[in-house]
Amino acid sequence: MSEAVLASVSSFESTAITDLPLLYETIDPDSLEAILTSHADMCVSFDYSDSRIEIYDDEFLIVEAT
Repeated sequence: MSEAVLASVSSFESTAITDLPLLYETIDPDSLEAILTSHADMCVSFDYSDSRIEIYDDEFLIVEAT
């Protein structure tokens, strides 16, 4: 999921992935993956870079401006 977050934010912000802040400084990617894969009907949201990320059921990822 962390790769999907990086790719989506990179595209949304028109920024290279390498120019984005380190994801693990915002959220623990392993914990994010564990939460999303172990719980049904889960929604996780957090701010990263200049975006708001919402992930639903480990299937839908939404990126919005903060």
